[in-house]
Amino acid sequence: MQSMAPIRMLCPMHLPTGWLDRLRSLRQRFLEDDHIGIALPDYWRDDLDLVAYDAIPAARIGWKWDAALAEAADRGLVIPAHATVLDFGCGTGIAARRFLHRFAASEVLCHDRSARARNFAVKRLRGEHPKAKVRAVTNPGADGAEFDVLLVSHVLGELDESGRTALLALARRARVVLWVEPGSRTAARALATVRDTLLGPLHPIAPCPHAGKCPTLANDHDWCHFFAEPPPEVFTTGDWVKAARELGIDLRALPYSFLALATEPTAVAMPLHRLLGRAEVSKFDARRLACSADGLRPCTVTKRAQPELWRRIKKDPGGLRVLPD
Repeated sequence: MQSMAPIRMLCPMHLPTGWLDRLRSLRQRFLEDDHIGIALPDYWRDDLDLVAYDAIPAARIGWKWDAALAEAADRGLVIPAHATVLDFGCGTGIAARRFLHRFAASEVLCHDRSARARNFAVKRLRGEHPKAKVRAVTNPGADGAEFDVLLVSHVLGELDESGRTALLALARRARVVLWVEPGSRTAARALATVRDTLLGPLHPIAPCPHAGKCPTLANDHDWCHFFAEPPPEVFTTGDWVKAARELGIDLRALPYSFLALATEPTAVAMPLHRLLGRAEVSKFDARRLACSADGLRPCTVTKRAQPELWRRIKKDPGGLRVLPD
C-alpha cells in the first residue's frame, strides 16, 4: 500500500480568469440532484472550466475518495495484482488519482462522455503519476477494454435509465467496484438501490456491516451517508476561505455515500454495525443511527454513563464508524 499524498491546495496562479463565475454555474447544475434519471449533456465549455473545477469541487471529491478508500482498505479490500483500472465518468480524473495514491495499478483507463474531460484526466494523471500507463477510452462497454477495478464517481445524477443499465453491466464485469456519490438523500438512496442490484456476483466490503438488502430503503426518510474530513489547511488558506464564502460552501460539511464491492469477500470480519450520518448531541446524550444485519436502530450514548465517549462524539459528531460494544 502506498502512502497517502495530499491534494494540491488552491492557488490563484493556477486558476483562470473568472473562475468563481465558472464554478457558480457548474455548482448550480451539480446541486440540482432532482434530475436523477435524466441524462445530462456535456457541460464543459473549455479547458478552463476543467482547471477551475479541478481546483475546488474535484479536490473536495478527492477528500471523499480518501475517506472511502481508507475504510475499504481497513475492511481488507484486496486489489488484484497488476490491476487495470477503469475510471468511469472520470471528469478531471480525481478518483483515479486518489486511487493511485493508495493502491497500485498497471494501467488506468479514463472514460467520459466528454473528449475534453478524457484528455484533461489523462494529462493530470500522467503529471501526478509519470510511471503510470494511462489512456482514454470512449466506449468501455463495446470496445473490448478489459479491466479489474471500476471507479465510479458522482454520476448517478447524470445518467438516464439506459445509461445506468449500461454502467451496471460494466460493474458486473469488474472484480472490484469502488463507487462514491454525494451524501444527499436522493443520491445515497439511488446508490443503495445500485448496491442491492449488484448483490450476488459482488460482495459488499464497505461500508456495509452485512450482505443483506439495504435497510435504508425500507422507508422513505433514511439514507446511508457519512462525512469526510477536509484537511485542516482549508480553514486557514485564504483562497479556500474566499472560495467557500463566494460559492456558499460549508468547508466543515463534506457529506458522501459510497460502496466498495468485490467478487471475493473480504477476510476481515464485518463489524456488528456501521454508524450513519452525524450524531445529534445534547447536554446529556448523543444519538446516532446504526446499520446492522438486523436493520437500522438508534444508538444513545449518555454523558453520565460514558462521559469520555460522549465527549469524543461531541467533538466529532460524524467521525466514529462504530460504537464500542
